[in-house]
Order: sequence, then C-alpha cells, then structure tokens
Amino acid sequence: EDLMRAHPWNATIVEERATKFEDLWHPYVALYVLHSVAAAVGFFLSLYAPGCCAAAMMLSGLSFVVSAFTGRPIWGNAPWSFIWYGVLIKWLIVNVFATVPVLILRAKRLSTRIVKIVSIFVYVILGSNIIWTLGMQSNGHVVVYLNRVAGVCLVIALTLHCSAVCRAGLGLFEVRKDFVYGFGTSFPWLVCYTTWNALFIAKITIGGVLQDILFWCMMYAYQMWDRNHLPIELYFAFARPVQLGTYIGFTEFVGLSIPYFYNATALTEEQPLPVNSHSFILFITFMNMLFSFFCVARAGHRLAFGLGYFQERFEEVHGIPDVRAITEYDDDDDDEESSAMVAADDFEASDMVYHLGPLSQRLVVAKVCNRFWTRSVKYFLAQVIGYRMWRPSEIMLHWG
Repeated sequence: EDLMRAHPWNATIVEERATKFEDLWHPYVALYVLHSVAAAVGFFLSLYAPGCCAAAMMLSGLSFVVSAFTGRPIWGNAPWSFIWYGVLIKWLIVNVFATVPVLILRAKRLSTRIVKIVSIFVYVILGSNIIWTLGMQSNGHVVVYLNRVAGVCLVIALTLHCSAVCRAGLGLFEVRKDFVYGFGTSFPWLVCYTTWNALFIAKITIGGVLQDILFWCMMYAYQMWDRNHLPIELYFAFARPVQLGTYIGFTEFVGLSIPYFYNATALTEEQPLPVNSHSFILFITFMNMLFSFFCVARAGHRLAFGLGYFQERFEEVHGIPDVRAITEYDDDDDDEESSAMVAADDFEASDMVYHLGPLSQRLVVAKVCNRFWTRSVKYFLAQVIGYRMWRPSEIMLHWG
C-alpha cells in the first residue's frame, strides 16, 4: 500500500499478485468469450439469414423497453439517466440506422437509387459516430486532445473521399451476389480509425477494445467467405455495422438480465489502467494524429486529381457477375431450362464454381432444390416471416 501511494502507476504489486489463474480471473473474461460467440453468430446470420439478423437487431432494443417500464437499470444506469439516454441513442444510430439498412440490402434486391441513398446515409452515420465523441469529458488529458484531432481529421478524410467517389460518378455501395461492398473508406483510413477508436474506448472500458478486434476478424471472415477475395477494406461497410450492432445489442441484454456480469466490480476499479497517463500511449496517439493528416491529404488528392489506384477496386467489383439469376427459376416459363443453361454458363465463366461435376447434373439438382424451396420453405419465409434466405442450390454452388 505504501508503494502504491508513492508510485500510483506502479504495476509491481499487480504483477506479483497475478501468479495464479484466480488472481487474473474476472467475470468479464467470460463476457468477452460470449461477445466473440455473438459476433460469430451475427456473421453467419448476416450471410444466410439477413432478415432474421435484422429482426434480431431491432428486438435488441427491447432491453431499453423493459428497463423503462420496470425501472431496472442497465449496467447500473437507471432508466432515463444521462448515460442510459446516451446508450439508447447509440443503439438507434448503430442498430436501427446503420446495421438494419445494410442487412436489408443483402436480403432484398433494391434499386440502384435506393442503394445509393442507403450508402450515403450509412457513411453519414459513420462520421456522426466519430463526431459525438468530441463532446466527452477530457479531464484535461493531453492524450484525449490529440485523439480528438485525429477524430476530426478522420471525419474530414471520410467526407473528402466519399465526395471523390461521387464526383467520379461511382457508388459508395455496390451490391454483387447479394453482398454489400463499401467504397467509402480506404485501408489507411481504417487503420487510423481503429487506432483512434481503441484509444477512445480504452479509458472508458478496456474491454471495449474487443469490438475493434472483432470487426477486423469479421472483415477477414467475409473476405475468406467471398470467392473473389477482394481488398479487405471493401468489407468494412458491411462488417462494422453487423459487428457493432451485435456487440451493442448483446451488451445491453447482458447488462439488464444477467446479475453475474452487471453485479461484478468494473475492471476500471479492480484492475485500473492509466491509459491517458502513459508515455507510450502518448506516443501512439501522437503518431496516429500525424497519420490522420496523411489520410486527409490522400483523400484531398483523390478529390482533386481522381481516384487513382482506388479506381481498381471498382473495376474488380464491377467485374463480378450478378449470379442471382442462376437460381431464380420461373415455374411457368417454357424456356426455363435454356435460360438456366445460359445463366450457368455465365456463372462458369466467372471461375467461381469449383469441381461440382458436369454442368447438366448441377442444373438438375439445382432445379429440384429450388422447386422444393419455392413451393414450401420459401413461401413460408416470404409470406409469414417476411425475409429471404439463400436457397440450397445457391449454397451448393457457392461453397462447391
């Protein structure tokens, strides 16, 4: 105790104490595992049942409804308190206005105009999600001020880059094979954004940094799932809303319903970390601020002189055929078989079918699967639940 009073940031006592597993165990360790599992569930739902995933995002708001009507706090925050309101607004911004729209784009075939409107809206939400952090209390910390400069530069760079894309006559979102690719962020911007967000959230809750790790994991998982293996930054526009929406919804459910977690002593009290009072953190924050200047310069260059190398990202995506037609058979069409043969030939030319046997055999299996789907399962999902899942033949053709 005398040592800690003399040197408040000295970790020697903590290091000596943490010689056993019990010394390090905290209920939040289990919570982090559950967050990872929830992210994995959100990943698969977003791919194979996007309508169900969108419904789950909306239903996650029931935590606030239950809290408001019963008076039960969420993570110790009483209903209608300042923090309770703040988290509710955060849920509305992320889950309702960002996550649900991108899931709808995957679940439903919408017009190009609608896709454009949704893309602009989602990127406005992304910028707003950075701007609101500027109002958080700084307590005079130098690290916080430097990180705020990086945040402002991120918003400027995002605005310039999106303007450059729109000026070139291209869309911020492109939907291919029912998948949403986003062109509003570059790879350097994502690196700077990740660092900025981690530095911002670490002081509030060090475990919150997990969300930054998870969205990179989800981007990589989407990239591996996608046969085209496009640059990883193109998956951010879909992965980040899905991951963050899942994270927020699950967090609020746990904070309302599971005493083992919400009654536990916060890590900031039990194992405090001097995030804003550490020299190395100062170095990282300063370097990330300088890197944010680079992001602004590059985005401004793209706006003034054209997209440059980023143009290749569009060309890669535009080269992907929209293969949904291959399995969208019409039972009343006399030319169904010939249309399916043409669509399948185009699909074969895209080099995305791998060793599935003769083409004719695939078409027969696909036709049988799709007729079963159309006459039974699909009818139930479309008429009763109201969302679209992948057909069995689509999964077969995709995974090989």
